[in-house]
Amino acid sequence: MKNKNKAIGFLIALVILAGSTASTASALTLQERDAAAKASYQNAKNQYTAELNFYKTTRQQFLDAKDKYQKLKNSTNRAAYETQARAYLAKTVDVLIKKLESIKVWVSNRATLSETDKQSIIAEIDGDISELNQIRTGIDTATSKQIIAKAKELRDYWKNHRVFVKKIVGQVWSARINYVITQAENVAVKVDAKIQELKAAGKDTAKLEIWLADFNQKIAVAKEKNKAAEDKFNLITTSVNADQLFKEGHRFILDANKYIKDAHAQLVKIIKEMKEIIKSTPTPTPAS
Repeated sequence: MKNKNKAIGFLIALVILAGSTASTASALTLQERDAAAKASYQNAKNQYTAELNFYKTTRQQFLDAKDKYQKLKNSTNRAAYETQARAYLAKTVDVLIKKLESIKVWVSNRATLSETDKQSIIAEIDGDISELNQIRTGIDTATSKQIIAKAKELRDYWKNHRVFVKKIVGQVWSARINYVITQAENVAVKVDAKIQELKAAGKDTAKLEIWLADFNQKIAVAKEKNKAAEDKFNLITTSVNADQLFKEGHRFILDANKYIKDAHAQLVKIIKEMKEIIKSTPTPTPAS
């Protein structure tokens, strides 16, 4: 729950950051901006929740399948065991294939993933679907020994599949933070231009310049942390290293999130101070 709250906090920062940027360059009313920010936050929260539960639900489904299969395997009625085992193995494979198809759609709709990454992940999913179709072939008429062999194939498949799921989730997390960082860097450029404009007009911008430098430093560190997370997720290749690398990558994600939130706090101060400076600027008197 603690990690979940931290990650949702990152999404809140994302939405507020986008809203703060828009407020300096948009004619939208405060009420309209607030409504848009709330809608964006809810959408981001829903996406995060889906990603957070993605691996957990997939893993639990497989564990449920394994438990039910073991109960059938230990049945004293061989005929009933074979009939039910064939049906259950077939259903398990069919459900996994449908799940992979839904994952393809899920990945395709991740705006923060590059097209190259999307195509790479989708190609890997297609390979998984092909493997499952091969396992599915012959299940309906399998003998007791063949059922056991098919079940082993499915277990071996899962060992690789759970690794794949963790890698995808990590890549999506990293891509999203990278997107926020890019947006923050764009904001910094615009803010710096405005500070220079105020400075040229004779305003005291020393405080703004210090705060902006701090903002840029925090974003730079967040970028380093996210790159470290991305490197960890990309190293996930086998069940031997998946859990440890995923945990390490997730820690870097949380670190990056913290620096982004701290940077956002600086941005709020900068925007507020800029508004105060602009507000205190006398309106030129029209020439008579």
